[in-house]
Amino acid sequence: MTNLQVTLSPVPPSPAQPISLAINFAIHNPANTPVTFLNWGTPFDPRANLLGVFQINDTSNNNPITLDTIKINRRLPPSRDDLVEIPAESSKEQTVTIPQVPLEEGHKYAVQAKGIWHGIWHGIWACTRDEVTDSQLESLGEGEARGKFESEHAVFEVTQ
Repeated sequence: MTNLQVTLSPVPPSPAQPISLAINFAIHNPANTPVTFLNWGTPFDPRANLLGVFQINDTSNNNPITLDTIKINRRLPPSRDDLVEIPAESSKEQTVTIPQVPLEEGHKYAVQAKGIWHGIWHGIWACTRDEVTDSQLESLGEGEARGKFESEHAVFEVTQ
């Protein structure tokens, strides 16, 4: 499902410590059919701010900024609440806040989202979120489509 487009636009943070970085993101579906995917490990994951979905680099030296991350185990089958549908030729937007980001005033940073889509039903079952069956959720991983996603880098600066 490489035709989904992920875009980021960070909200410039104030230099007050600790910095919490708000990132607005949108996922656009340019196809003429809807796409439904599992939110796990995507920017739509409720824990995306702690799962390593977002990567931040200092643009002056390209060094990565160390962010607190966690690893979680998921209970199967996933809940219907974990499904995200993006209608045909539409976008879905949300804001994620990454807590306690060690940024320095006067520096420019680039943020990017990377990961893997899980359970993309577009082109396999060609159905909307409401049409995903319980048996499809229960058999997640058996013939499930996957695909990598990677946003462009969005640059921001920490100023007074």
